Amino acid sequence: MPTLSDSYEVIGRILAKLILNGLRRQELEAKHVFSEQYPTGDDVHHFVDVMEWLRAEGLVTVLSQNIAGGYFGAQLTAKGIAAIEKGAFNGSTSIREAVEGKPGGLSAESYGKIGSLIGGLIGGFAQSAG
Repeated sequence: MPTLSDSYEVIGRILAKLILNGLRRQELEAKHVFSEQYPTGDDVHHFVDVMEWLRAEGLVTVLSQNIAGGYFGAQLTAKGIAAIEKGAFNGSTSIREAVEGKPGGLSAESYGKIGSLIGGLIGGFAQSAG
């Protein structure tokens, strides 16, 4: 059973992939964010759950989802861009700058920190709206 820390890492990996492709719509599958070539069924379910949370929070939009859990036309929304541009991260001025500065990939810990920061930002949005 994935922990919240595991979900933070998946959030970070998804956002990094979207950042590196700019606003170009793209295909996104669990195999794109997990280190294994063939993610397990549990990994795919975790990926879908995280993607659905990102969609529900308004950070990501997609054109469609296939039956195997892949997404077509995945793209950051304006709210997603605002979130990745907020605050300093790992010595960079933003999450976007940190990800673009390491296109070969960040550490699992860094991806987890990105997810945690995004979760906190979304929580802050919710508190200020409520």
